[in-house]
Amino acid sequence: MKILLMLLIGMAPLFSFAEIITIPADSDEIQTAYWPKEKSKAVLIFVPGGDGSFNIASKNPPKPNWILSTLYDSPISPDIVFLDSKVSLGWNTVGPRYTKEHIKNIVEVIKFYKDKTKKPIFLIGHSNGAISLASFLNKVPNSGELINGVIFSGSRNETELDVKIALPVLIMVHENDPNHWTRPDSSQRIYADIAKLNAKKTELMYVHGGYDEGRPETSGRHMYAGSYDEASAIVSQFIMANVK
Repeated sequence: MKILLMLLIGMAPLFSFAEIITIPADSDEIQTAYWPKEKSKAVLIFVPGGDGSFNIASKNPPKPNWILSTLYDSPISPDIVFLDSKVSLGWNTVGPRYTKEHIKNIVEVIKFYKDKTKKPIFLIGHSNGAISLASFLNKVPNSGELINGVIFSGSRNETELDVKIALPVLIMVHENDPNHWTRPDSSQRIYADIAKLNAKKTELMYVHGGYDEGRPETSGRHMYAGSYDEASAIVSQFIMANVK
């Protein structure tokens, strides 16, 4: 028993979990999961796709999921924040992602982690999450004062920027994304449109590897299955190139 207890104590540091942080907001409380990384140079805030509501607080995972897990394992990983929504933001109908309340929640989370960490802030939104990022940029005129860069990943076809910005922007998509809601040619259009409005560099990067499995909206190449290393390296390189 004593040996077993010593082994468990010795293993304890391996089982760290997210820091679940609830941020006050006018409409409600915002739940976030925070994974700090020793000596990191930036914070990456993830705005998820799907309906945006994952009850992350009850799961409290030891690491972020998806390509963020691979990125977190990197020696040069940023701190990672998962921005959860207590209410559904819609699956196929993404109207709630355009609302003032949703945009204000994003702003509050940015301000909180900017103050908490004193580090540059980057945003990444995947699939429906790209709608949230575009809405944030369209409705927050001082976005360049709040964040250091934006990553649109597997963007929803409707994603559209209609204001001028001055921010490093990365558009990333799998070259063979099979999800008809997030076609690669839409990412090409998004890239061209943003490049015209952006006073800073806009990049378009393709993920090439991986495989398809399950539903094209929620798995396979749309989610970079089999190519996490490739996708996370693209994200990491973008962040490191734009850390001030």
